[in-house]
Amino acid sequence: MESFDPDEDAPYVEPSDERGVQLDHDVVTIDVDRALALLEEITHDLPGGGEVREGQRDMVREVAENLSRRDHLLIEAGTGVGKSLAYLIPAALSRQRVVIATATKNLQDQLAQKDAPLVSAHLGTRVAVLKGRNNYLCRNSAHSVGAAGQMSFDDGNEVPRGVAEQMRRILAWSNETASGDRDELPFEVDARAWRGLSVTPQECLGRLQCPQGQSCFAELARDRAAESQLLIVNTHLYAAHLASGSMLLPAHDFVIFDEAHEILNIFATLLGTSLSASRLRALATVARTALGANGADLSLDLLNGADRLAAALVSQYDNEQLTGLDEHVSSAFSLASGLVTQIVEALRGVETSGPDGDARKVRALGPAVALVNDMDRVARLSDGELLYLVRREREVDIEISLVDVAPRLADELWSRVSAVLTSATIPDTLARDLGITVNGGIQHVASPFDYQEHSLLYVPEGFPSRNDAGAEAAIVDELITLINAAGGRTLALFTNRAVMNRVAEAVEGRVTTPVLVQGTLSRARIIEQFRDDAAASLFAVTSFWQGIDVPGHSLSLVTIDRLPFSVPNDPLAEARRSRSQRPFYEVDLPRAAMLLAQGVGRLIRTSSDRGVVAVLDTRLAEASYRSALFRKLPPMKRTRDKQVVTAFLQQLRDDQ
Repeated sequence: MESFDPDEDAPYVEPSDERGVQLDHDVVTIDVDRALALLEEITHDLPGGGEVREGQRDMVREVAENLSRRDHLLIEAGTGVGKSLAYLIPAALSRQRVVIATATKNLQDQLAQKDAPLVSAHLGTRVAVLKGRNNYLCRNSAHSVGAAGQMSFDDGNEVPRGVAEQMRRILAWSNETASGDRDELPFEVDARAWRGLSVTPQECLGRLQCPQGQSCFAELARDRAAESQLLIVNTHLYAAHLASGSMLLPAHDFVIFDEAHEILNIFATLLGTSLSASRLRALATVARTALGANGADLSLDLLNGADRLAAALVSQYDNEQLTGLDEHVSSAFSLASGLVTQIVEALRGVETSGPDGDARKVRALGPAVALVNDMDRVARLSDGELLYLVRREREVDIEISLVDVAPRLADELWSRVSAVLTSATIPDTLARDLGITVNGGIQHVASPFDYQEHSLLYVPEGFPSRNDAGAEAAIVDELITLINAAGGRTLALFTNRAVMNRVAEAVEGRVTTPVLVQGTLSRARIIEQFRDDAAASLFAVTSFWQGIDVPGHSLSLVTIDRLPFSVPNDPLAEARRSRSQRPFYEVDLPRAAMLLAQGVGRLIRTSSDRGVVAVLDTRLAEASYRSALFRKLPPMKRTRDKQVVTAFLQQLRDDQ
């Protein structure tokens, strides 16, 4: 279940004489008393005055002492501890560059716009945010696309009217923005509009060769990163940095991974690669323009080859062969690989004149070379890598992931930096899975919230098994009862999108309060609507299990339709199971416990929040492994009595 908002930066190394080697190991001594005093100062300056949290003070001590010793630290900090300030303050007092990596954009924005500036205001610490290159407007692309008022893409195609209008708005914004960061646009941008005004790392001319290099937004962001002490990045960008040979980020000795429960799969994916027929089609399109009439036939052949590969992948996927490549895919893949190699050679032979010609060549040649390398990696799979198929919308993609990231991380990361890994929920197996050695195991800092008084955990008595024929109807009936009792105010979480849609449709027709469904609006807009309408219920999957923060009266009830175990045919999970002597307890149960805790954690976000979590899966109350799940959950009162739950929800509704 993916829940993050990744940069699409590929592991690409821009030619440079400078390598991101680690800094000399200066002696670092962080004054714990000074750190605690600074925490009090900052807390006192918060709007309305903050509150002293003993768990937060404990975490400040742990982080400060471990950074001073250059030890690794895994620390599980419950909701409400205030972990961001607890690691930012020691990091700032270290006077060393510290990279803070987050798995979600929400937390990245919170750190960059709220928490880090608070620390900087007291210490004068330089803070910077660095994102993947294609998150920044490319001035050279903007110049090319908008030259003489002619809106056209690199392939010569005309831009659709609505997209062209957005591109004009972006061009006007480019004269005002200091950052060029897509996230600062005042409107929701069409992906096609942004694609026409940005570049991937492979397409970039580089600062020295680009006519706009000295004013390039991405390069200016890198300059600010090089001058910063606290550098905030996305965990995907950090993984790409490692995959590139430590070339994407400035040198550093310290890294803090927040939302650390996500990094296993992020590193497994980013240290691998992804290949799709759409990449072949994109190359054929831009190569046709760069090669001119001489390349028309070759480009057409690649387009046809991409279609054959796409059809073969869909056929293999539909036959439920999710790992490896069958003979039909292998044949189509081999043909496409040969065509890509021919295009690379043809592009290298193209002579250009002027910066526009150079740009067209690089925007074709860079992705072509990257594609050759990725196709070679698919053809020469290494030990420890898993090749499997993933369906994305209408197409099936080839993925390569590392089954076991521990050896590579132990050699290339943990031996070179001192790391703090923190989250509200850390799987018991995380240190082993990541190959990191920590003294004393996982440290725990309890949440300051009064879960016993403010919340109930409910599992229905006599509820049908999730696989029973009547389970879905029972979920509908249960949700109607609970939503009516709560007066809306419900976040209904599901493990399957199709089930979510069917249940949402059935519930909507039988309740009087509004029902919102993930996918009908943008993520930001639907969360905003949910917050603003206290009577609304939001039905969601995937990313809404984590990272959504709706404190107060808009959320009194979280429901979970089933325990979030991996599906049996998940190729990466199956590969990890095959390497374990106790696969359920070492692979499936830790992941399910972590995701369940994240879902449960959506309910209580402040000290005054109150509500119910209803898990509509009797295994949580009856299975032999339930204690392992409860260990990761807050200490909530538990009940199986529906009347107790509805009375509690009705009281909360009446108190609003």
